[in-house]
Order: sequence, then structure tokens, then C-alpha cells
Amino acid sequence: MNRRLRGFTASLEHSDRFLLGSVGVLLFIGIFVVYVAGSYNRAAYSSPLGQHFIVAKHLFMIGVGVVMMIGLMNLDYRWFRHQWVNWGGLGLTYSLVAWTLIVVRYDPDGDRIINRWVTIAGFSFQPVEMAKLAMIFFLAERLTNQGPGRQLTPRQMGRALILGPLPLLVLLVLQPNFGNAMVIMGVTLVLLYVAGVSGKWLAWFLAALPVPAGICYLVIPKIHKRVDTFIQGILEGDFGYQVNQSLIGLGGPGWKGAGIGQSHNKFSFLPESHTDFAFSVLGEEWGLFGTMMVVAMVILFAWRGYGIAARAADPFGKVVAAGLTTGISIYGVANIAMVTGIFPVVGVPLPFVSFGGTAMIAALASVGILLNIERGSRSYQVWKRRWDRSGTA
Repeated sequence: MNRRLRGFTASLEHSDRFLLGSVGVLLFIGIFVVYVAGSYNRAAYSSPLGQHFIVAKHLFMIGVGVVMMIGLMNLDYRWFRHQWVNWGGLGLTYSLVAWTLIVVRYDPDGDRIINRWVTIAGFSFQPVEMAKLAMIFFLAERLTNQGPGRQLTPRQMGRALILGPLPLLVLLVLQPNFGNAMVIMGVTLVLLYVAGVSGKWLAWFLAALPVPAGICYLVIPKIHKRVDTFIQGILEGDFGYQVNQSLIGLGGPGWKGAGIGQSHNKFSFLPESHTDFAFSVLGEEWGLFGTMMVVAMVILFAWRGYGIAARAADPFGKVVAAGLTTGISIYGVANIAMVTGIFPVVGVPLPFVSFGGTAMIAALASVGILLNIERGSRSYQVWKRRWDRSGTA
């Protein structure tokens, strides 16, 4: 038992301390924010834990995520390169996302609501979080299986996109879940760039993006309404109730903040205050210091994550690390942007801070994979030094 504990401690000590530190700070801040914001949540009223229900569930999900992180730290990431793992993960997770389109859910008033959840054995989760990981592994394997010195042909690239991100994008639009659809598009573009796809092709992709975006704006009422509300906010200062209330919370107490536990938005003034709009509660209580701390930690996480990608021992690890880092970073940037009114509301959580079971577990699992890729790169550098005649890498 002591030997295992020493081995676990040693594995953490030799991991990227800046990456772990940024995640740890965000988790620590998130616990306080979720406790305050969730104290008056409707779900707490029917629970024996009362006002502690939301934060207790949040801590449980963090615990599950940490176990996943430790397990994936010690599982060779190259295992995910096997085709049966790729195809199996892609088929299973995409099928679960498709299942959300079939199962109907209703709110307490009997009205039909958007379903993004799957319940198995009494446990509910969002399959899109697992589908994103499966898509990253699949696309990374497809984009890097040509061998050194060989370029990806347009046919191979098209097949990878048609089998990987495209079906997931279609399912998310039908769900609808436009926030995660945006994340999938951003991650795909970064994966193509990191994999060395020709700049000409990337330019064509970027030039073509306004076309489907314009079609969605014209055809889908939800997107049309949110974009119009955002434009109205930029021009007239009225972003709609939720963002207006968020901005009041951010700007009211000044740079010092009102103090921990002193938020007014926790009294149901701000919908989704413990999930998508946790950053507003943080700003109200912790002031400019708290918000800048979160922004700095998100930037630090992105810096260290992309650094791990740059040092990866093989192209597959490089592309996977870049994809995982991008997925979490886009979540952070988009969440802060929508809460502060500089981007339309897209409904994505603030990574490691917002309450969210599946998203929290998936984010911590991603950290475990990043640390495993970093461990592999260090082993590769040691091997190079041993076999290099000059004794340097």
C-alpha cells in the first residue's frame, strides 16, 4: 500500500506542475463558487443535504474525475491509436448522442425540453463529452497514420472529416447543442493545422465557414434570436435578462468584490448561476482579483497544454494533446466571453469551475491524457540523449 502511494506521489511530482497547478486553482475556486451559487437551487430543496446538495454532488464528480485522471496518467495514450478502440469509441458515443434525439424529456410543467442526457442504470450523463474525446482520438489517428514524410491526400482528409466530426456536428445541430458544435469545429481546425494539412486547404475551410453559419442563422430560430439579442446588446446595451443580470453581478461590487457568500445573484436572480454563469457569481464575490485569477489560469493551462503537444514523442500524441487543450480552452474563452456580453450565449461551462458532472469528468480525464503524453515525451528525450553520440538531445 505504501509502495503504491509512493509511486502515485512520485508520478504527480514528475508531472507538469504548472498544468496541475492551474487545474488545482480552478477546482479550488470552483468549489466555493458552486457552493454559494447552488445553495438556493431548486434541486437542493428536495434533498436531505439541503443547501449542501449541489456542492456535495460537485465534489463527488471531482472525485470521479480525479480517479479517471490518475488512471489515464498511467495508461499509455498510444493504446487509443488502435483502430478497434477508435471505431468502437466513435460508434458507441455517437450512438448515445443519437439516442438523445429519440428519448423525449419533459419539465415539471409537462412541456417538452431539449434532451442532452442519457440515463443508464440510474446514472445520467451527457454523451457529447465522451463523443468529443472519441472524435479527437479518431481524427488524430486518421491524420497521422501516413507515416513520416508522407502527405495526407485530399481523399483521405475528406474521409476522415466525413467519418469523424461531420456526423457529430449534424447530431449536435439536431439536438440542438450549438455551443458544442462550435467547439467541435474549432477543435477540428486546430487538429488539421497541427497535423500539417496544407495551408491552402485550411484557408478554404475558413473561407467556407460563413456559408453554413449564415444558413443556420437564417433557418434556425434559436440562433437567429441569440445573434439578434447579442447585436442589440452591442448597439443598445440590452443583452437580454440573463446577460444583463450577469453584468450587474460582475460590475456591482467593484474590484474588491462583495466577499465570499455575499452574492445576490445566488437568490435565483441569475438563471444557471452555478453552471454556465458561475463566472458572474465569482466576479460578484471575488471582484476583479478573482476573475483575473481564473483568466490567468485558463491561459496558463492552454500554454502548458500546447507545450506538451509541441514536445510530444510522436505525431499522434502531438495532435491528441493539441485537440484536448483546444477543447478545454475554447470552453473557457467562450464561457467568459458570453458571461461578459462579448459573445452570444452558447451554453458552455467554465472548465473546472462550473458545476457539471460529465463535463468535469471529461475535463479531468483530458488532463490525465495530457500528463501521460508529457511523460511519454520525457521518456523519449531520455532515450535520445542515451543514443546521441554528443550526449545532447
